[in-house]
Amino acid sequence: MSWLAPLGFLGLLGVVALIVIYIIKPNYQNKMISSTFIWRLSLKYRKKRLPINRLNNFLLFLCQLLILTICGTLLAQPVLESELVGDENERVIILDASASMRLSNNAATRFERAVADAKAMVDETAARGGMISVIYADANPRFLTQRAGAVQVDEIHAALDALVSNGIQCSYASADLKGAVALAEEVLLYNSEAQVHLITATDYLEHNGIQVKNIADPAEWNVAVMNCTAELDRSNHYEISVDVGCFGRTEMVTVYCEIHGANGNTSKTEPLMKTESFDPSEEQKTVVFTSDDMGNEPLYSFDYLEVYVSVADSFVDDNSFFLYGGKKQTIKIQYASSVPNNYFGGVVRSLRQNMRNQWDIRFTELKADEKAATEGFDLYIFEHRMPKELPTDGVVLLVDPVSAPEGSGLNIGKTMGVDKTSTLASGQSNELMQFVDTNRITIAKYNEILSHDGYEELAYYNGSPVVLAKNFADAKVVVWAFDLNYSNLCALPDFAFMMYNLFNHYVPATMGSQAFEIGETVELQARGTELTVSGNGEDVIFEGNQGTLTLSRPGTYTVTQKPMAGEHLIIENFFVKIPSAESNVTKQVEALPVIDVDTEVETAYEDLLFYFAIFLVALMFLEWMLQTKKNY
Repeated sequence: MSWLAPLGFLGLLGVVALIVIYIIKPNYQNKMISSTFIWRLSLKYRKKRLPINRLNNFLLFLCQLLILTICGTLLAQPVLESELVGDENERVIILDASASMRLSNNAATRFERAVADAKAMVDETAARGGMISVIYADANPRFLTQRAGAVQVDEIHAALDALVSNGIQCSYASADLKGAVALAEEVLLYNSEAQVHLITATDYLEHNGIQVKNIADPAEWNVAVMNCTAELDRSNHYEISVDVGCFGRTEMVTVYCEIHGANGNTSKTEPLMKTESFDPSEEQKTVVFTSDDMGNEPLYSFDYLEVYVSVADSFVDDNSFFLYGGKKQTIKIQYASSVPNNYFGGVVRSLRQNMRNQWDIRFTELKADEKAATEGFDLYIFEHRMPKELPTDGVVLLVDPVSAPEGSGLNIGKTMGVDKTSTLASGQSNELMQFVDTNRITIAKYNEILSHDGYEELAYYNGSPVVLAKNFADAKVVVWAFDLNYSNLCALPDFAFMMYNLFNHYVPATMGSQAFEIGETVELQARGTELTVSGNGEDVIFEGNQGTLTLSRPGTYTVTQKPMAGEHLIIENFFVKIPSAESNVTKQVEALPVIDVDTEVETAYEDLLFYFAIFLVALMFLEWMLQTKKNY
């Protein structure tokens, strides 16, 4: 028994009052009075009834005591507690919508079979009067229906049918089962007895309280091109590596590689072929195509590679792979100086070697009598000699600017000579100064910057900015306002850091790779003013210098961007593939996510007021009878 309002026990103070009243109640007193025969006779009968009167008085007191006790107890609201039992007929159905559910063994796909099983489970639950929740588990799980009753069966069927109608199937990504279980936990908070079911084709060793229905067909198998890379060897020729998997069957697999635009040719080559034997103990192998496999002319450039397997397996979406990036874009650098040094040429040669897989860097050093170009280059380095107008189609580095080019936004003052041991101080944080320690850079001569419209101040000497930069869509300019011949910078590793940072920050690769998995984030950096990604139903335009994109369909995508000036477009491609884990259609996973619900046992209360009221009425009736008997 429990009490909903324990303060009601204050009503029991009435019992104390009753006892006090009985204590202070006046007793009979002996008095001398004249007597008669009748009076004596009355006393005689009274003495005979005295024991009964005492019992009557005690019972009357007991009844009054119990009445007050019950009234005080009723004020505390007595109840009987009991745990509410959840409905075991309620079901939460998690529908695996990962890419591996697209497999088909010349009939319905795994996902179609899973939807059919889910509908049968819905009908069975509804027939027992239970509630149904259906969770669609792809990369971003969601409820198709949540705690729907039997009257909503038609709506649930319609939602499930919509998943397989008009060619709409499951996703191409991996399923976020942890997120799906988190959604199921929301239902379990209402009913801890609800059963959680997972319809999948993956074998889980530990189910952790989830009832798993595996709809995989033992006859299903898959061959997949899981990855492809092309690396330059020591001879600067490409070596092609292809990762191939064969799951669910012992098979001889032939890998084909077609090279499009090999070494500048417009046509594709005859496919290169290699055959590998797979058995269940060797599910994955790497097939390598070397220069010896490519005939008389080794491969040093290509537009793209098409790698594929031609097999009648159960999953066709991972049978091919496209690799781009075999034709490096040309980056042209112009160096113009009235007093040339060898340091810029050395850094550019280092850049050319380290970025040879990405760029074809070409360095042009002008002689003293050659006129500097202001268009047609990606990076302009002007040292001492400044152009009349600032170039607008590339990145500009102004070193020791004795005058300000038109359009630069600079106002140059006089040249200042200082102590040769003077060091610089750090300015605003910027990627251009990554790994650079300005405190060890000394200068003995610098040019005053009186004004600088739109520039960030990256380093100072005695409060005067000497390293500045701006990075706008139509203006990318870096200024070193000191003479390298009067500085120790070129003898420090900081010189290489500053040049590498300038190149990576202002002449970035559009993408970090030419191949991504479904669900991966593609980071894009524009070298120009506009950037568009299109392909496979996507058409996204980015504003600004960078953006990110997460793609949900496999295939080739085209990136188009405008350079800073000029009408020509920069066009690049990348490929998005099925996650490698989804190609392994016979994989075993150690455990499903654990259902973690802090379920509070819901308590039911049975009110005892009715029973106490009956007892109270009975006592009051008994007290009335005793009181009546006493009075007569």
